[in-house]
Amino acid sequence: MKYDFDRVIDRSGTDTAKWKVYPKDVLPLWVADSDFTTPVPVIDAVKRIADVGIYGYPNAHGGIVEGAAVDWCSRHYGFEVSPNEVQYCPSMSFGLAVAIRAFTKPGGKVLMQVPIYPPFMQLTKANGRICSMNALKLVNGRYEIDFEDFEKRAADPECSLFLLCSPHNPTGRVFSKAELERLVAICCRHNVTILSDEVHSGFVFKGEHTTLPTLSEAARSITVWGSSPSKTFNTPGLRAAVLISKNATLNARVKAELEASQPDRNCFAQVGFAAAWTECDDYAEQVHDYVKANLEYAVKFFEERIPAIRAYMPEATYLMWLDCSALGFTTQAELTDFFLKEAKVALNKGEDFGPGGKGHMRLNTACPRVTLTAALERIERAVAAHCAK
Repeated sequence: MKYDFDRVIDRSGTDTAKWKVYPKDVLPLWVADSDFTTPVPVIDAVKRIADVGIYGYPNAHGGIVEGAAVDWCSRHYGFEVSPNEVQYCPSMSFGLAVAIRAFTKPGGKVLMQVPIYPPFMQLTKANGRICSMNALKLVNGRYEIDFEDFEKRAADPECSLFLLCSPHNPTGRVFSKAELERLVAICCRHNVTILSDEVHSGFVFKGEHTTLPTLSEAARSITVWGSSPSKTFNTPGLRAAVLISKNATLNARVKAELEASQPDRNCFAQVGFAAAWTECDDYAEQVHDYVKANLEYAVKFFEERIPAIRAYMPEATYLMWLDCSALGFTTQAELTDFFLKEAKVALNKGEDFGPGGKGHMRLNTACPRVTLTAALERIERAVAAHCAK
């Protein structure tokens, strides 16, 4: 079916973080969910449960999530897995915490590439581990991996886990096969397990995304792969993701940690997850194309009308990583306040993403074009007034 992503949906009456945190006169283009309606098969699946009117314990042993994951991975990635290799967890953030506890010891180090999605750092610290931060280098407007620094950190005997964000949030990088092969080789040399968070892989616009376990036998031997329908199909509130490993030992450790945490399943989450990954390929294609057009539009808008803010077309994700350093604010707080109070637009502040985030803001383009345009025009007016002072 044909979906209308231009339709503006009033979310103010729902208990949604995106539209509830900031005042009503602020346009929220921050947290990474979209303002697009979820696919009809997902809505119908959830409604069938809701209409019964009894919300008892779901059947955790029916295999509905596992079967959908097997189907999706085979059709979209050529990644062949069996149901017993699929572990349910409520979200990829939950999965990060599971990996941190399963593959590191208290006080150990967790390797990650910064700037990075804030829970990578937050969950590492909250679980009593230390963040080992491999800074991505900006080279000719593109973020590149500092492999020398990466190997030095992987070789640290206190480091036993690498949290890979692929595609990368917030920079939008799609790592090439050659880059991933090099990362895998380094991790193999130093006995470092990889948790590959690939939740943004539905939005790839340049290059080719490689599902890490399909890269090589070496990659399969050290990787726990994780993903969810949450970004592509706008289902983060349903709370369902999966962790998969072809290595039986790694898989057993993930399963044991999950069982110790007892992440009960949600009756709506199970059916919504299954519908998204088995019935909604048409939606995935359409939302991908709409977001790509939104990003191209936004990049051109910044280049032509707000050149003081440096923007580029991300290789993946619906997120823009904006360099606002030319605006001249001395602190991140001043920059954040400028967007909130002067532009009346809520974005994610760069320093939350760790080293490399200073002077940056993250903008979410997964919204109807009219909303995006309104936000960009607000930013344009605010920047013009600021630069005229």
